[in-house]
Amino acid sequence: MSYANLQVPSPATATYIDIWKDAIDENNRHYEQRGDRRFAGANAPANEAHFVIWSSRRSVVFSVLDTASQCEAKTAFPAVGATVKLCPMRIAIYEGLQVRTMDGGKACFLELDKPSPTDATASGSYASYDVARRALKTGLIVNHVAVDGCSFDVPIPR
Repeated sequence: MSYANLQVPSPATATYIDIWKDAIDENNRHYEQRGDRRFAGANAPANEAHFVIWSSRRSVVFSVLDTASQCEAKTAFPAVGATVKLCPMRIAIYEGLQVRTMDGGKACFLELDKPSPTDATASGSYASYDVARRALKTGLIVNHVAVDGCSFDVPIPR
C-alpha cells in the first residue's frame, strides 16, 4: 500500500482527492464547526492509503481515507507506536473517460508514530491482486503479527 497526505492538494494526490472530495469537504466542515480554523488555506488533516491495479483496458484504485471525523479507533499498540483505525473504503474503476466510484464500508488504516528504526518490516499495510479470482487481498501487520479483523478479500467488479 502507498500513502498520500491529502491536506495540501498536488498533482501527485489529485486522483485520491477526487475519489474522496465529498468526504474531505465533510472533514473540513467538521473542523470548522469545532472552531478550528488552522486549515483555512488547505484541507484539514486527511491521509489516504491506496493500491492501484493497472491494465491496458482499465485501472482500479482501492483507497482508505483516514480523517478525524470519519474513522474510529480499533486498537492501539503503544509499545510499537502503532494505531489501527476503522476508516471508510472506496474502489474507483477507471475505464477510458468513465469513472465508477463505489463505497466499500470500513477497512483498517494503520497509523505509525514513526517507522521502527530497528526493523522496517515490523509493521505495515499490504495489498495484492489475484488475477484468477479477480479479487484484491488486503491486511495489516503490527509488530510482525497480522491484526485480527483487518485481512479480507475485495472482489473487483467487471
